[in-house]
Amino acid sequence: MISLRQHIFSLVAVFVALAVGIAAGSTVVRGPLLDSTRARLESAEAIIETERAENDRLAAEVAQLDGWAIDGPAQLLGGQLADRAVLLVVAGDTDIDAVTGTIRSIRESGAAFAGEVRIDPAVFDPTQVDRLVAVLASVDTGATEPMVAMGDELSARLRQVVTDVRQSDGALRSDTLVRSAFGDLEDDGIVDVLGVTRDEFTADDLQVVVLSDRNLANDPGPLLGAMISIATPAEGEEPIVTVVAEVGRVLQDNETPAPSFVTVIRDSGRLRDEVSTVDNAETFLGWTATVLAVRAALAGDVGHYGFRNGAERSLPPAPT
Repeated sequence: MISLRQHIFSLVAVFVALAVGIAAGSTVVRGPLLDSTRARLESAEAIIETERAENDRLAAEVAQLDGWAIDGPAQLLGGQLADRAVLLVVAGDTDIDAVTGTIRSIRESGAAFAGEVRIDPAVFDPTQVDRLVAVLASVDTGATEPMVAMGDELSARLRQVVTDVRQSDGALRSDTLVRSAFGDLEDDGIVDVLGVTRDEFTADDLQVVVLSDRNLANDPGPLLGAMISIATPAEGEEPIVTVVAEVGRVLQDNETPAPSFVTVIRDSGRLRDEVSTVDNAETFLGWTATVLAVRAALAGDVGHYGFRNGAERSLPPAPT
């Protein structure tokens, strides 16, 4: 019969053996395990350091591009659109830096900047369609789709501005030129007319640049698609040079970006041959491409510029 003393001794022996085994095992494993962990940590630190250096390099390049955005237009675009006039149409809350950069580049190109027609964001909002219908009733478009109807209406008014420039035999003022066409829509809250002045300019023709953004709250495509019908000449009319530029970079927190209007144009057999596009209007390269695309289109060369789907090259080729 096993006594209590023997039972206690056997339990003590088991725990002693377990302790010896743990001590021995940790002595054998600790070295290689720690060495492996240390090596992985050092490798991770090296990768982090490499990534930090790469980030610093990219930040320096971005800073350099920011500098180009200020100084580049005057250096590179001077005289590209001399004796021309350009009207900018902006879709809603398009990135303000893109708007500012585009306007600066147009001005530095030597073009007469005829002003900015900014379409109110509510125009693209399906929940505010009644407001749009009320305005359309006064212009009697007869179209069934309110946003398309408003696009048609804006197209007609843009044609009128271009016609006024083409038929003018003297100096023009952007405030009277643009407000005469869009003033009532501004009163209705459909557009804002910005950047117009009393300064006089002369031009034989007027070109249109449309600026949109993938980060808009609602899709402007149906309206803009109807509006850029100005690029299709009516019987016996000259075409109106139209360039569509788009902020293509989608913000990190934007999980539902607006469809790319530039892609719609590039995928269209008709529009692709009539309207030039730029897909990176958030950058200095995009602003440069926009101005040069207008110049190229004036020479009959419609193209698609940037680096996203459907782009043919970064910039239009130099004139020959």
